[in-house]
Amino acid sequence: MNDHQNDPLLAEAIARRDESRAQILRSRANRLGGSTAVDRLANAFDKMAERAEKASRESSTALSGIEPVKPDPEGTSRQLADSEGNFAANAEVAGVGGIGIKASNTDVSTGKPAQTIQQAGEVVMPGAQKIGGDQPADGATTRSADTDETRSAVSIPDNWRELTWQERRSLASKLSDDPISNGEEANAAIEAELKRRG
Repeated sequence: MNDHQNDPLLAEAIARRDESRAQILRSRANRLGGSTAVDRLANAFDKMAERAEKASRESSTALSGIEPVKPDPEGTSRQLADSEGNFAANAEVAGVGGIGIKASNTDVSTGKPAQTIQQAGEVVMPGAQKIGGDQPADGATTRSADTDETRSAVSIPDNWRELTWQERRSLASKLSDDPISNGEEANAAIEAELKRRG
């Protein structure tokens, strides 16, 4: 039982496996009967089933003795190491990432684990931007003059409020970086764009 002593998920999987094995062997032992050769085979399955049931009980006992996984207040559990082999030191750093970002958990100036978003990671591709969680890091904005020009080219009909919510959602998705999932969000995005246009 030592190999899964501290992993409740693995212990549960082993307990389920042992219980399934015991049930299969027990059903085979119960199904067989008749001639002497078959009786010996049934006895063999019966013994194997007894051993499997014992292993199942041991696995269940081991599982009940393992403390369940606790919530991770820092938000850093089960994170992968970055390209430099460092793990996130806190929840803030754990959220850093983005396409074209190298060493997302590392302070690239020192090579040591980063403690803040500003220290973490290095942009290695042109146009790439560090993201903290789902927002641009350092308060930067992803919008550009090109984006505003593209959005200004989108035609918003005067009667846009009379469109179905799906049509408004389709229109709003061309005017916003945020995902639009309902009519209210669509209305807000269209109104924000009309306000921006002044």
